[in-house]
Amino acid sequence: MITMKVLALGGSGDMGRMAIAILLESPNITNITVADKDYERANHLVDLIGSDKLKAAQIDVTARDNLINLISSHDLVMNTVGPYYKFASMILDAVLNAKKPYVDICDDWKPTLDLLEMDERAKKAGITAVIGIGSSPGITNLMAVMACSKLDKVDDLITAWGYGAGERIGSKPKYYVEPRKFYRKFKDMPAVANAATMHLFYETLEEMPTYRGGKYINIKPLSDAEPLNFPGFKETYVCHIGHPEPVTLPRVIKANSVSNLMYMGNTITNIIRSYTQKISNKELTLNEATIKFEEEIRDISRDGEFIKEYVGTPPGLTVIVTGVKDGKPLKIAIGNNRVPFGGMAGVTSIPLAIAVNMVLSGEITEKGVLTPEEAILDPMGFFDKYAKYCGKDLAGKDVLLIKEIDI
Repeated sequence: MITMKVLALGGSGDMGRMAIAILLESPNITNITVADKDYERANHLVDLIGSDKLKAAQIDVTARDNLINLISSHDLVMNTVGPYYKFASMILDAVLNAKKPYVDICDDWKPTLDLLEMDERAKKAGITAVIGIGSSPGITNLMAVMACSKLDKVDDLITAWGYGAGERIGSKPKYYVEPRKFYRKFKDMPAVANAATMHLFYETLEEMPTYRGGKYINIKPLSDAEPLNFPGFKETYVCHIGHPEPVTLPRVIKANSVSNLMYMGNTITNIIRSYTQKISNKELTLNEATIKFEEEIRDISRDGEFIKEYVGTPPGLTVIVTGVKDGKPLKIAIGNNRVPFGGMAGVTSIPLAIAVNMVLSGEITEKGVLTPEEAILDPMGFFDKYAKYCGKDLAGKDVLLIKEIDI
């Protein structure tokens, strides 16, 4: 029997726990090492799940030699250690030294470019490294490929993400440990900044690239964009945010403009802006702002008034493309009308786990550092796999809302 050992770096975190739950279902994976800087957290997850496939390991990813040694005893590295602007490059460097395949959910534009600069090293090492295969980037990239394939000429390509309304949700995976259960043991510990929220603030502090008029330009993050008009939903407020899609999609898709937009409503967006200003003014550190922001969001969530902003908004992940088909202007819109269980963890880490299985099974074979649009040659086939977690007896076409509108 062939043994397949996966190293889950950051596996006890919110994203890692979901990906591990999915990988435990795979008969091809015989061992998963849950690796964390905090061994107690990693071992706690192993105890809660109780699978013979799992074991815990302590690792500080900044300790290069130790990291290379740990990677070397596995067949693939799945990296959910965030924020990626701090750790992505050093981890991939260690992976390439150990010559092992790699998959992550990197959602920062700058480290994405840094990782892509290692492409030749990965090719020379004979390694497949798939980066940014989560929700945005990830699902949005594959939606973009599908939408653009319906056009002869692409003018404007928008990938967008936010608080979607009305999506139908899949059932809880068997091995998934929910946050409330996992963190109960650590409830008396000091608050720790959430890496995803820290990433969000990091992306608002400096100018960010977008693709406009056939070239890259820098713009101010959180700057207003034209309202998002997804057919069948209300016009929605959006702003620019520094995700990787505008720096990766133009490498594959010929378009006049590519942008990534966020829709979290005016209330939340203005709160983000206020904390960004406090970080810029050095009133708060990035870590302090992250913790305080999450506390404030929890407080206003109890009131629930701002939730009214999301009534009638598009699905949480959307792509809108305008262009020409058979000489006529056409608009293609794709959104996810069904999602997996687990909120952000579900829509981000289930694509990650699917990609891990695709690399291990030989469905993704190209060598180098690959973005989702480069690694996944059959987007609908990918969504067929994803659909399994969005509801019973579903195919990819069932989880996607696709609209074609003459313009």
